[in-house]
Amino acid sequence: MHWLTAWNGLLWQWILPVLLTGTAIVCGIRQRGRPVRGFSGVLRRTYGSLLSRRADRQQRRVFASALAATMGTGNLVGTALAVMTGGAGALFWMWVSALLGMLLVYAENRLAARYRRDGFGGTAAYLRFGLNSRFLTVFFSFCCMLAALGMGDLAQSSTVAQTAHSFGIPLPAAGCVTAALLLLILSGGGKRIGGVAAWLMPLLCGGYLLGCFWLIGMHLRALPGALMQILRGAFGIRAAGAGISAAAFLCSMRTGICRGMFSHEAGLGSSAMLHMDAGNAAEQGEWAAAEVFADTLVSCTATALVILTAPRSGAQDAAGLLLDAFSAGLGQYARLFLGICMMLLAFATMLGWYRCGEGCACALFGTRAAPVFRAAYLLAAFAGALGEPAWIWTFCDCMNGMTALPNLYALLRLHSVPAETQPHSESDQL
Repeated sequence: MHWLTAWNGLLWQWILPVLLTGTAIVCGIRQRGRPVRGFSGVLRRTYGSLLSRRADRQQRRVFASALAATMGTGNLVGTALAVMTGGAGALFWMWVSALLGMLLVYAENRLAARYRRDGFGGTAAYLRFGLNSRFLTVFFSFCCMLAALGMGDLAQSSTVAQTAHSFGIPLPAAGCVTAALLLLILSGGGKRIGGVAAWLMPLLCGGYLLGCFWLIGMHLRALPGALMQILRGAFGIRAAGAGISAAAFLCSMRTGICRGMFSHEAGLGSSAMLHMDAGNAAEQGEWAAAEVFADTLVSCTATALVILTAPRSGAQDAAGLLLDAFSAGLGQYARLFLGICMMLLAFATMLGWYRCGEGCACALFGTRAAPVFRAAYLLAAFAGALGEPAWIWTFCDCMNGMTALPNLYALLRLHSVPAETQPHSESDQL
């Protein structure tokens, strides 16, 4: 499986960053900068409607489910890994990745709204009815279904079980509890999944961000220095008089863009699949952009600032770096706080990715495939708790990345559609 590891590294570290960046620029030009341009209006129409309760119940469920799939353990350990590998400047390039990601998910969801059919939506809809390509529809759906079973289920179940095991809970017991909770929720269909996500995500995100802001506040004097580190590191600027390092600049940029892309998953096609059940399909591009904002520009930034404002750590891995940073303010409770956040984020990701995988299974085999996929998902959840071979992780990671190839091709071929179907007037823009 050496070739699989090599291809996976090439795909995620070089091919996808270049393709995603180029496609995002093309889509941004065709969309006249939306939704990045006039983003204050996007926030008002999305988060503002949630706070004022103008958003209907179905939209709340879809948004919460999609956010659950987007946010995950990568917002914690993945951000720590980015800072450790690419330095503080990697966070700046994660921000750039988020802006590019907003352009991509906006285009994806506008296309999905354009080509939506009864019982057939999301990315599969514009591959099938926009490009008229059965092959690309099958290819995308197959890869996305495997990615849901692997990265969205097996890997997350393993995280839940390993974290629970660190508190003394046996792996089989953790697997049984995880699978049982999934069965209870998934048996209620999309309505119950969305209801649980709509209840869980505000508490989880709010609790985690409050913890981060508390820790940043404790080390507030270090914040200006941390921000300067981010700006200097982003462009490879060394200490005064030492010049600029091209190698540091390239490492920071590549690490930040790759980690940001892996975190918010924009351009992979999953966003349109997660929003295909929404009542008002035409507005889903803005809701998807709001998810990228919450995932990378808020959550990942908060995690990185906790690390950068904390006392210097001698940890040799990302998990140790994260634990040391939180321990600087929470002491002995840091392990418990992070453990609970990790388990809940992983479980929420399992709920969100189930909707994506089920949609792809139905696109491939019809609605009768839904119960079969549910059974496979539950079995994979239990199996993941017992541990998974390294090659399975690599394979599923590869499948996750492969979904981007037909999706980006469709965005480039059909990129004029989002520009022709703008939902709001120019007066809404800044």
